[in-house]
Amino acid sequence: MKVLVTGASGFIGRNVVAQLVRDGVAVVGAGRRPGPEGAAFEAVDLLEPGAPARLIDRVRPTHLVHLAWNATPGRFWTAPDNLDWSAATLSLTRAFAGAGGVRAVFAGSCAEYDWTGEGRLREDAPTVPATFYGRIKDATRRAVCAFGDQTGLSVAWGRVFWLYGPGEARNRLVSDVASALALRQPVETTEGLQQRDFLHVADVAGAFVAALASDHRGPFNIGSGSPVSVRRLIEGLASELGGRDLVAFGARPPAPGDPPLLAADPTILTEAVGFRPRVDLEVGLRETAAWWREASRATGQTT
Repeated sequence: MKVLVTGASGFIGRNVVAQLVRDGVAVVGAGRRPGPEGAAFEAVDLLEPGAPARLIDRVRPTHLVHLAWNATPGRFWTAPDNLDWSAATLSLTRAFAGAGGVRAVFAGSCAEYDWTGEGRLREDAPTVPATFYGRIKDATRRAVCAFGDQTGLSVAWGRVFWLYGPGEARNRLVSDVASALALRQPVETTEGLQQRDFLHVADVAGAFVAALASDHRGPFNIGSGSPVSVRRLIEGLASELGGRDLVAFGARPPAPGDPPLLAADPTILTEAVGFRPRVDLEVGLRETAAWWREASRATGQTT
């Protein structure tokens, strides 16, 4: 088995590669920047014409974990290059199948679902995305799964809900709150009553690794099934970083149309894929807070 992981230097990708390496799997990471140590690396920009096919020809993988996509916080929802990433994904899939690849797992998103329902989402729930990003992800999922059905390629599509953990880039909820508190900076937020399904990045990566080894085809949710309020999450970080006095709940209004609840039904993840999350939320927040505390010290600023 030889696994190609695209987006190997990303938040999820680093963790996927590290877990595969620990398992003794032959791994090739691919991306614009080098990935974790212990794996071979291919520098590539998948948006360049012909790059996906050339990458497959060089690596000749038997298995594929495709994570690469535009994930720039705030921008990816409306970025025109979602179309380019979809085209690159389809080209990569076709080249992979043509080279004899046997199993491919792709990163999808809970943004593919209709968020106006009751909020507990199963894989057969309506996919009526409200955003450009969600629509393109859903269209790409339909295309690669149809291609798998036609050609016999084994395809799985992991819909990631919310994630957090050490090493996350700034400009996301957990990273922004933790980095500010580590520097003793004030945090203004909504009341934080909305409930979301957060999963530690090590568990998100573990779900992709488990899916690679399973025979499940089609979409599967990557979430805990145990939503928590955003307020509880922030309070947990504030407790770990000694910054309860810095958090101003209610200082910002809620986003218009923000759903009160969004959570995964993890039945397929646990029963068909065979993976159960391992990192308790308290432990995960403690690890994340410690990482940001060390990061602040490294820059000469301490809590």
